[in-house]
Amino acid sequence: MPLYIVWGKPLRPKDVTYLFERGYLRIHKGLWMSRSNSLDLDLKPVIDSCLDSITVLKTARELQKPFINFEEGIYNLGSLILVAYDLPRNVRVRKAVSRLLRRSPCFKLSPSIYLFPHTKYEEYDKTPIVSPSNLIKRIIIYGGRITCASRLILIHECSAKRIIEEFLNSLDKRVENVYNYCLTLENDEKFRDLKLLSEFKIEVKTLKALLKFYKNEMGLSLNGVYSKVYKASKILSNF
Repeated sequence: MPLYIVWGKPLRPKDVTYLFERGYLRIHKGLWMSRSNSLDLDLKPVIDSCLDSITVLKTARELQKPFINFEEGIYNLGSLILVAYDLPRNVRVRKAVSRLLRRSPCFKLSPSIYLFPHTKYEEYDKTPIVSPSNLIKRIIIYGGRITCASRLILIHECSAKRIIEEFLNSLDKRVENVYNYCLTLENDEKFRDLKLLSEFKIEVKTLKALLKFYKNEMGLSLNGVYSKVYKASKILSNF
Protein backbone atom coordinates (compact mmCIF):
# COMPACT_ATOMS: atom_id res chain seq x y z
CA MET A 1 0.00 0.00 0.00
CA PRO A 2 1.27 3.50 -0.75
CA LEU A 3 2.71 5.85 1.83
CA TYR A 4 1.98 9.56 1.68
CA ILE A 5 4.59 12.02 2.89
CA VAL A 6 3.63 15.65 3.48
CA TRP A 7 6.35 18.25 3.91
CA GLY A 8 5.15 21.31 5.79
CA LYS A 9 8.27 23.23 4.76
CA PRO A 10 9.87 23.61 1.31
CA LEU A 11 12.45 20.93 0.54
CA ARG A 12 15.99 21.82 -0.41
CA PRO A 13 16.80 21.21 -4.10
CA LYS A 14 19.25 18.45 -3.15
CA ASP A 15 16.52 16.73 -1.10
CA VAL A 16 14.13 16.81 -4.06
CA THR A 17 16.80 15.24 -6.27
CA TYR A 18 17.52 12.61 -3.61
CA LEU A 19 13.82 11.62 -3.29
CA PHE A 20 13.43 11.29 -7.07
CA GLU A 21 16.53 9.08 -7.15
CA ARG A 22 15.01 6.84 -4.46
CA GLY A 23 11.87 6.37 -6.55
CA TYR A 24 9.58 8.73 -4.66
CA LEU A 25 6.78 10.32 -6.68
CA ARG A 26 5.79 13.97 -6.21
CA ILE A 27 2.02 14.17 -6.69
CA HIS A 28 1.49 17.70 -5.39
CA LYS A 29 3.61 20.55 -4.07
CA GLY A 30 4.72 19.29 -0.66
CA LEU A 31 3.08 15.86 -1.12
CA TRP A 32 5.00 12.75 -2.12
CA MET A 33 4.08 9.10 -2.48
CA SER A 34 6.17 5.96 -2.04
CA ARG A 35 5.82 2.20 -1.83
CA SER A 36 9.19 1.82 -0.11
CA ASN A 37 9.61 -0.77 2.63
CA SER A 38 12.49 1.17 4.13
CA LEU A 39 10.91 4.58 4.64
CA ASP A 40 12.83 5.56 7.80
CA LEU A 41 16.13 4.65 6.17
CA ASP A 42 15.22 6.45 2.95
CA LEU A 43 14.24 9.67 4.69
CA LYS A 44 17.12 9.81 7.17
CA PRO A 45 19.32 12.12 5.02
CA VAL A 46 16.37 14.47 4.47
CA ILE A 47 14.39 14.44 7.67
CA ASP A 48 16.75 16.44 9.93
CA SER A 49 15.90 19.70 8.17
CA CYS A 50 12.14 19.05 8.26
CA LEU A 51 11.61 16.94 11.39
CA ASP A 52 9.09 19.35 12.91
CA SER A 53 6.90 19.50 9.80
CA ILE A 54 6.90 16.05 8.16
CA THR A 55 3.71 13.97 8.23
CA VAL A 56 3.64 10.36 7.03
CA LEU A 57 0.38 8.52 6.39
CA LYS A 58 -0.50 5.04 5.20
CA THR A 59 -3.69 3.41 3.95
CA ALA A 60 -5.54 1.22 6.45
CA ARG A 61 -8.04 -1.45 5.41
CA GLU A 62 -10.43 -0.73 8.28
CA LEU A 63 -11.69 2.61 9.55
CA GLN A 64 -10.26 3.60 12.91
CA LYS A 65 -11.94 5.82 15.46
CA PRO A 66 -10.02 8.77 16.92
CA PHE A 67 -9.03 8.81 20.56
CA ILE A 68 -7.48 11.89 22.17
CA ASN A 69 -6.67 12.19 25.85
CA PHE A 70 -4.53 15.19 26.78
CA GLU A 71 -3.99 14.06 30.39
CA GLU A 72 -2.66 10.66 29.35
CA GLY A 73 -0.76 12.05 26.36
CA ILE A 74 -2.73 10.02 23.79
CA TYR A 75 -3.06 11.59 20.33
CA ASN A 76 -4.82 9.34 17.84
CA LEU A 77 -6.65 11.09 15.02
CA GLY A 78 -8.10 7.84 13.67
CA SER A 79 -8.87 7.45 9.96
CA LEU A 80 -8.36 10.54 7.84
CA ILE A 81 -9.06 11.95 4.39
CA LEU A 82 -6.27 13.90 2.70
CA VAL A 83 -7.19 16.77 0.38
CA ALA A 84 -4.56 18.69 -1.57
CA TYR A 85 -5.40 21.30 -4.17
CA ASP A 86 -4.05 23.75 -6.71
CA LEU A 87 -6.08 26.84 -7.55
CA PRO A 88 -6.11 29.21 -10.53
CA ARG A 89 -4.32 32.52 -9.98
CA ASN A 90 -7.57 34.29 -9.22
CA VAL A 91 -8.02 36.38 -6.07
CA ARG A 92 -11.79 35.84 -5.88
CA VAL A 93 -11.41 32.07 -6.19
CA ARG A 94 -8.73 31.95 -3.50
CA LYS A 95 -10.88 34.01 -1.13
CA ALA A 96 -13.88 31.75 -1.79
CA VAL A 97 -11.86 28.62 -1.00
CA SER A 98 -10.46 30.28 2.12
CA ARG A 99 -14.01 30.94 3.33
CA LEU A 100 -14.96 27.31 2.69
CA LEU A 101 -11.95 26.10 4.67
CA ARG A 102 -12.98 28.22 7.65
CA ARG A 103 -16.19 26.18 7.71
CA SER A 104 -14.38 22.86 7.27
CA PRO A 105 -13.46 20.59 10.21
CA CYS A 106 -9.92 19.98 9.05
CA PHE A 107 -6.29 20.01 10.12
CA LYS A 108 -3.88 22.12 8.10
CA LEU A 109 -0.59 20.49 7.09
CA SER A 110 0.51 23.15 4.60
CA PRO A 111 -1.16 26.08 2.76
CA SER A 112 -2.93 23.71 0.33
CA ILE A 113 -2.90 20.31 2.08
CA TYR A 114 -5.48 19.37 4.73
CA LEU A 115 -6.63 16.34 6.70
CA PHE A 116 -10.29 15.67 7.46
CA PRO A 117 -11.68 13.15 9.96
CA HIS A 118 -13.18 10.14 8.18
CA THR A 119 -16.80 10.25 9.34
CA LYS A 120 -20.42 10.55 8.16
CA TYR A 121 -20.72 14.18 7.10
CA GLU A 122 -24.34 13.73 5.98
CA GLU A 123 -25.37 14.30 9.60
CA TYR A 124 -24.09 17.88 9.29
CA ASP A 125 -25.81 18.77 6.02
CA LYS A 126 -28.04 21.35 7.71
CA THR A 127 -25.20 23.04 9.55
CA PRO A 128 -22.57 25.56 8.33
CA ILE A 129 -20.01 22.73 8.12
CA VAL A 130 -18.37 22.04 4.76
CA SER A 131 -17.54 18.37 4.17
CA PRO A 132 -14.44 17.27 2.23
CA SER A 133 -16.62 16.11 -0.67
CA ASN A 134 -18.33 19.51 -0.89
CA LEU A 135 -15.01 21.30 -0.66
CA ILE A 136 -13.64 19.15 -3.50
CA LYS A 137 -16.71 19.84 -5.67
CA ARG A 138 -16.39 23.60 -5.19
CA ILE A 139 -12.67 23.63 -5.97
CA ILE A 140 -13.27 21.68 -9.18
CA ILE A 141 -16.05 24.12 -10.15
CA TYR A 142 -13.60 26.98 -9.55
CA GLY A 143 -11.17 25.35 -12.00
CA GLY A 144 -8.82 23.90 -9.40
CA ARG A 145 -7.00 20.56 -9.37
CA ILE A 146 -7.51 18.04 -6.56
CA THR A 147 -5.45 15.21 -5.11
CA CYS A 148 -7.36 13.12 -2.59
CA ALA A 149 -6.79 9.94 -0.57
CA SER A 150 -9.00 8.32 2.07
CA ARG A 151 -8.78 5.70 4.83
CA LEU A 152 -5.40 7.06 5.90
CA ILE A 153 -3.82 6.87 9.33
CA LEU A 154 -0.79 8.63 10.74
CA ILE A 155 2.28 6.46 11.20
CA HIS A 156 3.88 8.50 13.98
CA GLU A 157 1.98 9.63 17.09
CA CYS A 158 4.32 12.62 17.42
CA SER A 159 2.85 13.91 14.13
CA ALA A 160 -0.66 13.68 15.59
CA LYS A 161 0.44 15.61 18.69
CA ARG A 162 1.99 18.36 16.56
CA ILE A 163 -1.05 18.57 14.27
CA ILE A 164 -3.45 18.85 17.21
CA GLU A 165 -1.34 21.46 18.99
CA GLU A 166 -1.10 23.59 15.84
CA PHE A 167 -4.82 23.21 15.27
CA LEU A 168 -5.64 24.26 18.85
CA ASN A 169 -3.34 27.30 18.61
CA SER A 170 -5.06 28.39 15.39
CA LEU A 171 -8.53 27.82 16.89
CA ASP A 172 -7.62 29.77 20.04
CA LYS A 173 -6.52 32.78 17.96
CA ARG A 174 -9.70 32.61 15.90
CA VAL A 175 -11.95 32.48 18.96
CA GLU A 176 -9.93 35.16 20.74
CA ASN A 177 -10.43 37.48 17.76
CA VAL A 178 -14.23 37.07 17.98
CA TYR A 179 -14.29 37.35 21.76
CA ASN A 180 -12.18 40.52 21.85
CA TYR A 181 -14.35 42.14 19.19
CA CYS A 182 -17.48 41.40 21.22
CA LEU A 183 -15.95 42.88 24.37
CA THR A 184 -15.06 46.03 22.43
CA LEU A 185 -18.52 46.08 20.91
CA GLU A 186 -20.13 46.63 24.30
CA ASN A 187 -18.04 49.70 25.04
CA ASP A 188 -17.42 51.39 21.69
CA GLU A 189 -20.20 52.30 19.26
CA LYS A 190 -17.86 52.79 16.31
CA PHE A 191 -17.44 49.01 16.07
CA ARG A 192 -21.19 48.46 15.60
CA ASP A 193 -21.02 48.42 11.83
CA LEU A 194 -23.87 46.31 10.42
CA LYS A 195 -21.71 44.45 7.92
CA LEU A 196 -19.10 43.67 10.56
CA LEU A 197 -21.76 42.53 13.00
CA SER A 198 -23.20 40.19 10.38
CA GLU A 199 -19.77 38.71 9.64
CA PHE A 200 -19.07 38.02 13.31
CA LYS A 201 -22.51 36.48 13.84
CA ILE A 202 -21.80 34.09 10.97
CA GLU A 203 -18.37 33.35 12.45
CA VAL A 204 -19.86 32.51 15.86
CA LYS A 205 -22.47 30.23 14.27
CA THR A 206 -19.71 28.46 12.34
CA LEU A 207 -17.52 28.07 15.42
CA LYS A 208 -20.40 26.57 17.39
CA ALA A 209 -21.00 23.99 14.65
CA LEU A 210 -17.29 23.15 14.40
CA LEU A 211 -16.90 22.76 18.17
CA LYS A 212 -19.90 20.43 18.24
CA PHE A 213 -18.34 18.40 15.43
CA TYR A 214 -14.99 18.14 17.19
CA LYS A 215 -16.68 17.00 20.39
CA ASN A 216 -18.99 14.45 18.73
CA GLU A 217 -16.58 13.06 16.13
CA MET A 218 -13.13 13.56 17.68
CA GLY A 219 -13.86 13.48 21.40
CA LEU A 220 -12.41 16.98 21.80
CA SER A 221 -14.27 18.74 24.62
CA LEU A 222 -12.85 22.23 24.36
CA ASN A 223 -14.80 23.76 27.24
CA GLY A 224 -12.65 26.86 27.61
CA VAL A 225 -12.94 27.69 23.93
CA TYR A 226 -16.66 26.98 23.86
CA SER A 227 -17.22 29.23 26.89
CA LYS A 228 -15.76 32.22 25.01
CA VAL A 229 -17.81 31.44 21.89
CA TYR A 230 -20.98 31.20 24.01
CA LYS A 231 -20.24 34.55 25.71
CA ALA A 232 -19.55 36.15 22.30
CA SER A 233 -22.83 34.75 20.99
CA LYS A 234 -24.70 36.17 23.97
CA ILE A 235 -23.20 39.65 23.42
CA LEU A 236 -23.94 39.60 19.68
CA SER A 237 -27.57 38.64 20.30
CA ASN A 238 -28.09 42.13 21.76
CA PHE A 239 -27.28 43.80 18.44
